[in-house]
Amino acid sequence: MQVNTDCKYYLAYKPCKFHKIDGRTCENCKDYDPLGIRILIVKLDALGDVLRTTSLLPALKEKYPVSEITWVTKKNAFALLDGNQYIDRKLAIEENFVQYLLTESFDIGICLDADPQSASILSLANTKQQFGFICNETGKVILANQAAKTWWHMGINDQLKKENRETYQQHIYKICGLVAKVAKPQFKLDEKDKVIAYNFKKKHKLEKYKKVIGINTGGGSRWELKKWIFEYYIDLVKIIKQKNPDFGILLFGGPEEIEMNKKIKAQIPDLIMDTGCNNSIKEFAALIGLCDIFFTSDSLGMHLSIALDKTTIVLVGPTSPWELEVFNDGDVIYNKKLKCISCYKSTCDFVKNCMNTLKPEDIYNKISKYF
Repeated sequence: MQVNTDCKYYLAYKPCKFHKIDGRTCENCKDYDPLGIRILIVKLDALGDVLRTTSLLPALKEKYPVSEITWVTKKNAFALLDGNQYIDRKLAIEENFVQYLLTESFDIGICLDADPQSASILSLANTKQQFGFICNETGKVILANQAAKTWWHMGINDQLKKENRETYQQHIYKICGLVAKVAKPQFKLDEKDKVIAYNFKKKHKLEKYKKVIGINTGGGSRWELKKWIFEYYIDLVKIIKQKNPDFGILLFGGPEEIEMNKKIKAQIPDLIMDTGCNNSIKEFAALIGLCDIFFTSDSLGMHLSIALDKTTIVLVGPTSPWELEVFNDGDVIYNKKLKCISCYKSTCDFVKNCMNTLKPEDIYNKISKYF
């Protein structure tokens, strides 16, 4: 009996899905799909970075059409990669991923983070060609290929980071030797999460609104000023509703924004609808899908909005606005008069800073261009 062990659907411990459907065997199977070039991607965190790195996938498949892609990440990022048509296998570092890396060989290995954990994983893997970063015998991160030098230097030099005018995606495409047009992040919603969003839409009668605007207060805890000012969110909602009473406004956030969003809702209960702060990643994404325009900080919400083809308005302070890409459907807003933009400081003691100098009226004027 012929057994195509190089087929993507070969499982060894049980019949493949096509055999279960109609009893066929490997001889002359029309769905035989050879592995081809084996590609390993190591991208652990943060969640937003994992999602935006999926921009690589269409270009990798264009360059290596017959290929198998394995992605090593953290378990909490699986929801971002589930259902992705380009990814054949996901491995979690919390589980026994090492046994696979020590047993298998890959044609290409990619690690785009210059952190020791990520780089050591690529160093451990048996790869013929490496892109990005690996570790040397002392555990220090070094270049896997020269094309990663610019990104590496930016990570250890604040001035170079500020001077950069290329997006994250442009940098990682160069590191990996990809010349295709930069693609959006790749993300797929589950049907059950679409149902949750549909029920929310019906409950709040969103179909009666001319436009639905999403406002996301989330921004994580690493940088204090990734989030906007509490009062400014309220003022922006009031301005939008005053000038556009036929618009609906949805409030978004994560577990860290529970208290803030509760206070916002309490102050303007009739002007905004709260989507909740304890949604799963897929539920959060499905609810974003209800919006025509999504206003957010540099966060996971931003990358999900872009992946879902929503007009995305991004407010940026301590991180680099020039590394962000909204793919000609939205705007990246920052205070161009401040020299400290892209400081990457976790806290700030300036009286006038990157967030409190961005006024609600100015933000409304930016957003209203997309009405």
